[in-house]
Amino acid sequence: MQAIEAVTIESVPLDVTLFMDTSGSTAGALDRMKGNVISIAKMLRPDDQFRLLTIGLSVDTPVPWQRAGNSVTLEMKAVPGISLVYDALFVSLTHAPKTGRRHLIVAMTDGEDCGSLIDGARVLDASGRSEAVLHWIYVSNQGDFDPYAIAAWCTPNDAHEVDFVGQSATRTGGDKHQSRFGDPAVRTFAQILDEFRQSYVLRYSAQGVKGAGWHAVSVQVTAKQGLTIKSRSGYFATP
Repeated sequence: MQAIEAVTIESVPLDVTLFMDTSGSTAGALDRMKGNVISIAKMLRPDDQFRLLTIGLSVDTPVPWQRAGNSVTLEMKAVPGISLVYDALFVSLTHAPKTGRRHLIVAMTDGEDCGSLIDGARVLDASGRSEAVLHWIYVSNQGDFDPYAIAAWCTPNDAHEVDFVGQSATRTGGDKHQSRFGDPAVRTFAQILDEFRQSYVLRYSAQGVKGAGWHAVSVQVTAKQGLTIKSRSGYFATP
């Protein structure tokens, strides 16, 4: 049992990382992806900032960090045969927002990695060390990429026996959502954003905790029963 020292409920500026999976498995939705980015950017407040990550042969940043309200110019292409989902999520999670800002990551992907330098276990580890909240919108749309392109051969870094993307989202206090590119994805993002702006930040100094490594945390409201609580599932302690 830990004593809460501070509760932050005021609205603070957001850093929003939007990850669009532009691998071959989602290539058929490129036009809708572009529309999604433009619609999502319009939902943000003037003091928010956002960036867009996509994947090709590397993790690309077609829209670097910029203030909300600026015009968005998009150049998105699909690359078949390789899908650097883990690399993109790791890049997203390592962003450290400035004091007084919060970081929201929304990943629109089918979660199928192929060819990343980072494996799923490292993404899960990074999710426990990051201050970001990660939400995964599961989307998939078989593609209309260049039929003459040569697909890459790659061996996945894991056998897909563990849902590393879903577990990473849960560990940060986020969630997994089912949707489709286009208006459904925009509505899902709007719901995520609204809930995130209404969330609380609880602060405490851990007492009676020994040892470095991962420490699980459970948040409960004892005064009311039957509530659904979403929170970070723990933290890493250093020696």
